[in-house]
Amino acid sequence: MSALHRRALGATTGLVVALGALVPATTAATAHDVPAGSGHAETTEFDKVPLVTEGLADPFELDVAEDGRVVYIQRTGQVVVLEQDTLRQTTALDLDYSLDLLSQSDGLLGLTLDDDFTENGWLYLLWSDPDVARMNLSRFTMGADSTIDPASEKRLLDFTIWRGEGRANSHMAGSLATGPDGDLYVATGDNADPFDQQGYTPIDERPGRRAWDAQATSANTNDLRGKILRITPEDDGTYSVPEGNLFAPGTEGTRPEIFGMGFRNPFRITVDPATGAVLVGDYGPDARVADPLRGPEGQVEFIRMTEPGNHGWPYCHADNQAYIDYDFATGASGQAFNCANPVNDSPHNTGLRELPPSQEPLVWYGYGPSEKFPELGSGGAAPMGGPVYRYDPELDVKTKFPESFDGHWFVSEYARNFYKVLSLDEATGELLSIDPFLEGETFVAPFEAEFGPDGSLYIIDFGLGRGAGRGSTNTDAGIYRIDYAADGRRPISRFTADVDSGPDPLTVAFTGDTSESPDGLDITYAWDFENDGVVDSTEADPMHTYTDRGQFSARLTVTDSDGFTGVSVQKITVGNTRPDVSFGAPFHGGFAELGDTVAYSVDVADAEDGSTEAGTIDCEQVTVNTQLGHDTHAHPLDNYTGCSGSVFLDPADHGVGQNVYPVLGAGYEDLGADGVPALAGQDILHLQVRDKEAEFYADSSGVTVADDADARGGRLVTDVDHGDWIAFDPVDLRGIDGLTVGAVRGAADATVTVRAGSPTGRMLGQTKVRAATGAGQVVSPTIDIEDEQGATTLYLAVTSKRAPAGGADLGLDWLVFHGRGVADATAPVVTAEADRTGGTAGLSVDLSGSALAPEGREIASYQWDLGDGTTADGPTVTHVYEEPGRYTARLIATDSEGTRDWTTVEITVADTRG
Repeated sequence: MSALHRRALGATTGLVVALGALVPATTAATAHDVPAGSGHAETTEFDKVPLVTEGLADPFELDVAEDGRVVYIQRTGQVVVLEQDTLRQTTALDLDYSLDLLSQSDGLLGLTLDDDFTENGWLYLLWSDPDVARMNLSRFTMGADSTIDPASEKRLLDFTIWRGEGRANSHMAGSLATGPDGDLYVATGDNADPFDQQGYTPIDERPGRRAWDAQATSANTNDLRGKILRITPEDDGTYSVPEGNLFAPGTEGTRPEIFGMGFRNPFRITVDPATGAVLVGDYGPDARVADPLRGPEGQVEFIRMTEPGNHGWPYCHADNQAYIDYDFATGASGQAFNCANPVNDSPHNTGLRELPPSQEPLVWYGYGPSEKFPELGSGGAAPMGGPVYRYDPELDVKTKFPESFDGHWFVSEYARNFYKVLSLDEATGELLSIDPFLEGETFVAPFEAEFGPDGSLYIIDFGLGRGAGRGSTNTDAGIYRIDYAADGRRPISRFTADVDSGPDPLTVAFTGDTSESPDGLDITYAWDFENDGVVDSTEADPMHTYTDRGQFSARLTVTDSDGFTGVSVQKITVGNTRPDVSFGAPFHGGFAELGDTVAYSVDVADAEDGSTEAGTIDCEQVTVNTQLGHDTHAHPLDNYTGCSGSVFLDPADHGVGQNVYPVLGAGYEDLGADGVPALAGQDILHLQVRDKEAEFYADSSGVTVADDADARGGRLVTDVDHGDWIAFDPVDLRGIDGLTVGAVRGAADATVTVRAGSPTGRMLGQTKVRAATGAGQVVSPTIDIEDEQGATTLYLAVTSKRAPAGGADLGLDWLVFHGRGVADATAPVVTAEADRTGGTAGLSVDLSGSALAPEGREIASYQWDLGDGTTADGPTVTHVYEEPGRYTARLIATDSEGTRDWTTVEITVADTRG
């Protein structure tokens, strides 16, 4: 085929849409010895072939059988088998988890197929026991009809977890992998609450706090959590322990199954089929900045294990950066931990006291650009370990990956939305380069990757939202196959239907003319409306009337003039109509702090079941879930039932400077009909926190984000000049009456104007920030803003008409919105006053305040944000304002449930030169 027939990767095949502001993946010059991409095939010479693009509910892990069947699991409890030629799916097993169990990260977490799966039907699952607080590792047998008899289970092992103790079940890991010698590898999370350590290490040794102490799990040689386990499955459903694990069988205070320890959340593991090296992506804690009293900033790791070892958590992380031995009872900081000789003296430890030395990972990085690994960009940090490719010259498959990728490690970034290829010197283990892969493609949340026996790469894009809850699915999730296509790309099959459900008979108008050949070839259409193997139409945009009741898979196969084909399917349900689900309250883009209580209502309208308005919907079948949005992904939190009620937005502390926000989802699955399956509808909304970092904008013009040790959270928006702006979306200002801007004064007077809808839209308020007289001067003027009904995009636009040649150079650090927003009144009621609110530079102000806690709670803390970059604890404080400017002193009171509210005192300091 001629070079002219090759074409750069263009349109996205899965119709993957990114909602909101996603962090861009920045590609920088390689910091390693071998030129990036050296010897690789062009990454534009690949097809992203959609296999499943609808109805996915937390798709977690997949494997590919020798006969081409793709087996994947969903955290909600389903094992699903996909036939690639027809795209038919069969639910092989459903663990039918309850909503209560699916809060946090419990569920069906791990899958791998036995090496002889085609012959024996064996597959291994790691799954949460619904009745007992434990994880089960089991072997099941799949029959010839692609179904699994639950009675075929053979339990290999199980281990206790701390379900229901804080948020300990947020870190469960769960990935499974098989090695070239038939050994089974199991990744387990530290099962420690990650939210009460201000983003540093969880080593809370107080009585009753074991679930906040990873020394009881990851650093415990006698516990299976926070580990990579290695066992040998036996034919009778038991297991043996192979030689060469970290601790020899019979060693007191140890478990012989442990291959690696000291992991936080080794979420994805694979094993190199040639060398047996274990490849791990391990998550890290959430501190944005280092603290000499607590430890390093949060960092994550890619690890290549060629031998057993301890990987440091919770004492050391990244390139053996040590945490501080912090006493949670007294608040006192001790010495840094010794990474070469770690000692576990926690009262929660049941294993050895002296531990193996901490091993360094292959790659480590935090939120900002990495000096050592700049290819990884910046933003949220969420590493997903993927597979090593091994080229098979005997495999006669045109679409297999080329030999240039042999021995290379494919990884992805869940938060930064990219895939990369790591090139290694396999003799020494040295990292040679980090190269881009599929740069022209769009991913929402790359989650899982495995090479199939056909030499293609199979991936899961997790999408947005979550699938836990009746009727809930992940938005824009997909399962795809990546084929090498140097000899021509497959045509892309795409189609839409004007309706996907309704009463019988049902006439559907299909539109397939958006299908295309990326190589510019002519294509033909073959429609199979029932997916029964019969071609029903060859038109581009046909209509079809379904007369029989039931659910059908409409299939469109497009074929180009070179004979390549592309396939897509969509379910059409006849005799039942999909319900419409929407939130009546709260409002999309409304404001609520984590820790607030928010009232909700859900409206459902279903053609067969009726509506909530008519009172014919069973509200016990309506679910609402809460999620902690974090950067571009979300942690599952709690599930509720009912058409109305209130939800508590767990504070889930991630530390200072984190991009966290509440997400709510609502779902309803209807009753179905005789011979027709039930259908689900859902709605998802995002809320805004009232106290947020300016750098977490959704869009901007003319500004940059820079690291700054003096900024709150370690970063701020800078280089803000005349005509520049930042924007936040979605925003609904109901219940908000003011905005405080934490600004770093620049080289010229600047006006910050708050506008709705566009940078020149309706003005809601404005304030002037005077030019600085010295470096780093922080002010915090408060703007009264008008109530704006309905979701909009909120702009902070800057004008500075008399700026010097270098520009105004204003800095924007943080924003605080005042008012309860969509939250209810269950919060501390705070009052504060100052002995003086004005004067000249050098003004000394006595500030005092108090707070009344909600019934049944008590005030846990007082903190003053004094508005000039300094803070103080306690209800009273004396502070001197050295520089002129407008300041907003804010007293924040937090109660025993983590709910906080505040009040403000405005202080104006005049220039003595006046």
